[in-house]
Amino acid sequence: MSPGDGPDDRARRDITERLDATMLVEAGAGTGKTRALVDRVVSLVARGTRIERIAAITFTERAAAELRERVRQGLDERIADPATEPEVADHCRRAREGLDRAQLSTIHAFGQVLLRALAAEAAIDPEMAVLDQVAAERRFEERWRARLEGIDPDGADGAAIDVALRRGLSIGGLRTLAWALAEREDIAALVVANPPGAPAPRWGVIDEVAAGLAAVDCDGVPEDDLCAAHLEALRAAVATLRGVDGWRRDALLPGVTALGKTRMGNKGRAAAWGGRERIAAARDAALASGERLEGLLADARAEAMCGVLPWLARVALDDAADRRRDGTPVFGDLILWTRDVLRTDPTARAAVRERYDALLIDEFQDTDPWQLDIAEAFAADGEGGLEPGRLFLVGDPKQSIYRFRRADMAVYAAQRARVERAGGLLPSLTANRRSRAVVVDWVNGVMEGLFADVADPALQPPYVPIVAERDTDLAGPGVAWMGGPSSLRAWDLRMAEAADVAATCRAAVSEGWEVEDRDGPPRPVRLRDIAVLIPTRTGLSAIEDALRAAGVPFRVDGGSLVFRTQELRDLVNCLTAIDDPGDEVAVVGALRSVAFACSDVELAEHRRAGLRFNYLAPALDDAPGPVAEGNVGGGTGMIA
Repeated sequence: MSPGDGPDDRARRDITERLDATMLVEAGAGTGKTRALVDRVVSLVARGTRIERIAAITFTERAAAELRERVRQGLDERIADPATEPEVADHCRRAREGLDRAQLSTIHAFGQVLLRALAAEAAIDPEMAVLDQVAAERRFEERWRARLEGIDPDGADGAAIDVALRRGLSIGGLRTLAWALAEREDIAALVVANPPGAPAPRWGVIDEVAAGLAAVDCDGVPEDDLCAAHLEALRAAVATLRGVDGWRRDALLPGVTALGKTRMGNKGRAAAWGGRERIAAARDAALASGERLEGLLADARAEAMCGVLPWLARVALDDAADRRRDGTPVFGDLILWTRDVLRTDPTARAAVRERYDALLIDEFQDTDPWQLDIAEAFAADGEGGLEPGRLFLVGDPKQSIYRFRRADMAVYAAQRARVERAGGLLPSLTANRRSRAVVVDWVNGVMEGLFADVADPALQPPYVPIVAERDTDLAGPGVAWMGGPSSLRAWDLRMAEAADVAATCRAAVSEGWEVEDRDGPPRPVRLRDIAVLIPTRTGLSAIEDALRAAGVPFRVDGGSLVFRTQELRDLVNCLTAIDDPGDEVAVVGALRSVAFACSDVELAEHRRAGLRFNYLAPALDDAPGPVAEGNVGGGTGMIA
């Protein structure tokens, strides 16, 4: 293939030359998404755009650091190129000198910069200190407890919470929902403005269930038959449920439902029922009653949740207001507050547009609606379109991994259509520089089949085949697989898979498989070239054992493993107990740890003596036993 004839050459020229065009670049795996962004930044600088007037956004701090370094390298290469015109070289040198001031960052860092600049418009403290996840949750926990303690039990909110708890919802579950609303201030505001409603539960279902159970023919079946005994217990429980209402009915319903949902399996003797059909009908009737009660319980809980949601939303909004006042935003606030001020304040939009000439967003497939609102506020021309050249987006919808952060293919598809309507460009990069042809061909063959039936690109993007630029002939298979259909039990299968992985790692080295570095000829594979990727840590121990058995040295990568160690759990329990002496779960955990070594028997005896686990309780001062000693000594020591 001659120079200039590559599959991506036209797209690359558009990226670096058509700087006054809005652009959404779709780049397949290994085709150089970040390189496209870097080339665009360097080309803007070369044209004369000051680096301080360019904002390039990516999703992680690591990616942002890499982006900055690659822009630095790109500027250095342009400066060192003898063909670079003197004026262009001067632009690049000034950008190189001011690179540390450039807005090459995560979207959250970008939002923080904008909020500081727009502090007056956003009504926040410009000296704000962003809370990390741990600090944010701890702060919320303190306010959550205070709000719970301040509820008037005779008021509407207290009554709503009481109903929710009686119907089987938990304080912990309500707290989790309140925290979720605290992270989504916009939804909390909608809940307060438009409180949700749910139909009242149809309590007549209880009568219908009782009638259905009464219709089960148990004549002649011995009372000690397990199936008959279960039916009798269920009939009695439903009868009790029919005879009460109000809070008693709420309190009984979850337990009766659980009884009805109990699967009997082979309980009962078919001979005692006169045949399998009769006992099967009895079992089915019991389960059917449980399913109907479960539906009733779900409706009752939905009604209760609608009653308590407005209070939870007010808790979230009050917490958000406190964060604004105190200047202590969480990460989500950096995006939402920026979006809000740009959406509602024309002066703020004008200030941002005046400060930056171009906004470039990497990994656009993982952009959520708030982030897109920020981009559009920056790039909108005031007439429903996009001002040419202000917005450059690059991503691959097939690689979206942040659905949990509200990344949505519908958002991506809508923005793609808007760029097209505005006369923007939609170039595609398909030349894969990372993998050999044998790998790319295999991927294309598999993925084209999986993506063949795409009815709606807003839900699932169509597959675009990639093209390999590398075709080096290396020893060893380009694609290898192991395993197949098996009747083994789960654990045995996991062990067999682990053994296959270890054997493959050993074979790659002993049989002389080859790899190719970025620069240099092919060479034999080394163990450090091999990565074993697993979807979850469930099978990690099996793989570790198999690698050890095969004599394959390895390293487990992933810092989160340390948080699963018992030593760290013990430390967290001790620190939590210090922070909150009333947290008896943490205190007990600390006492059971190696720091105090209290046994379960000793803990039980302590409790039987009527003593609490709050180490500040005065009754512990003279109490005997190792638990009391650990509470007093440990508490005093920890507090000191």
